[in-house]
Amino acid sequence: MIIRFLLTGATLLLLTLVASVGAAASAEPNWVPLTALENVRAYAAASRVDGRSYAVDGGRLYGGSGGVWELAAAPPGVVVNAVTVDRADPDTVFIGAANKLSVYVSRNAGKRWAEVPMDTAAIGGVTALAFDAANRLLYVGTDSDGVYRLRDLGAGGKGGMIASGHLLLEEPVQEIAADSTGAGLAFVRTLKKLYRSEAFGLRWVAVDSLPALPTALDIADTTPPTVFVGTAGAGVVVSRDGVTWRSSGQATQDNIDGRFAISDLAVDAAQPEVVYAGSVRTDSGDLQLTSSRVAMSTDGGAHWSTLAELDDLHTAELLPVTGSTGAVYVLTTASRRPLAVGVETPAKVRESAERSASGLSATQLLAWILAGNASAAFAIFVFSEFRGGRRRIHPGLQTSRRRTAVPPVELGTLQPG
Repeated sequence: MIIRFLLTGATLLLLTLVASVGAAASAEPNWVPLTALENVRAYAAASRVDGRSYAVDGGRLYGGSGGVWELAAAPPGVVVNAVTVDRADPDTVFIGAANKLSVYVSRNAGKRWAEVPMDTAAIGGVTALAFDAANRLLYVGTDSDGVYRLRDLGAGGKGGMIASGHLLLEEPVQEIAADSTGAGLAFVRTLKKLYRSEAFGLRWVAVDSLPALPTALDIADTTPPTVFVGTAGAGVVVSRDGVTWRSSGQATQDNIDGRFAISDLAVDAAQPEVVYAGSVRTDSGDLQLTSSRVAMSTDGGAHWSTLAELDDLHTAELLPVTGSTGAVYVLTTASRRPLAVGVETPAKVRESAERSASGLSATQLLAWILAGNASAAFAIFVFSEFRGGRRRIHPGLQTSRRRTAVPPVELGTLQPG
């Protein structure tokens, strides 16, 4: 009886615990809106409309679609610092580590990862990634050892990825951009220089034909591809080959006066003619940033319009929503929490807010009913076992007393039958 009592009690207690955990889980979903992230340091927009985008927040990897984001399982012990996706295969994702010179590749949207360490004795971390999907080339920027070129052999290739080029630099890599049209264009930006690849990344040359210091970089997969470079004082310039450059129109008003710097550029992966530019302005003779603006072009940089004016906030990075013209998140120099510009609140987020305001959801209510029933069943079981045990013992004691009260029979008084 004791064993049955313990087993039944343990089962009912476990049932109660599971129900309680289920209710708590339904009360706190494992997804969040992008604006709930607090320290975004890298972003890879989905290559297709409604595809999965990725963001690095405080060394952790998040994946999201439609504005709803959830924590992705990065390799144990890895502080994620960079991310990019394969535009030809959305399930292939690359991340770079901040605490080691290694990249990791996943062929199933982040469920499993394979490490690809850089063949180097240098100490440092990965700062930027770019993937040429047409030529299967991954460019890896670091903070201490320049740029590595890796050839991706695909999921079925022996070894997966192999190193096939290295550009040693004296400065940390800030940005890398590569096209996926087959042209093989790739560019690397440091704080002071811009470098262009030759022979599909086997050689690199410094770009000396820019009108001002490069401050931002991106490539649109047009035909042929279009290279956009932001500058400190000369607005946005564009090129088809990385050799000759022309002005891209005025991304912001009055940028010609030399007091505007383009802080970031971002091309919509699904709409290569849609380009976003962030800019900051300083007063003449004053290094203090005084204003900021987010601009958009829908014709490949020929004309620009202002999306947002940011008072006392200065754009640092732009995170476009793939396929949604005018929808972009902004990171500022004061905060790495995404600020939505032209982005509608996702339906799932609205439903969650409404459900929280109205009380328990159906899932929560069912879980708590299950927990209550399990607790009641356990209490009834304990009470029944206790009462049943008393009934089995007490009659025996009464029978024993009755037998001792019967006078003994003398055998000698019995008459034979």
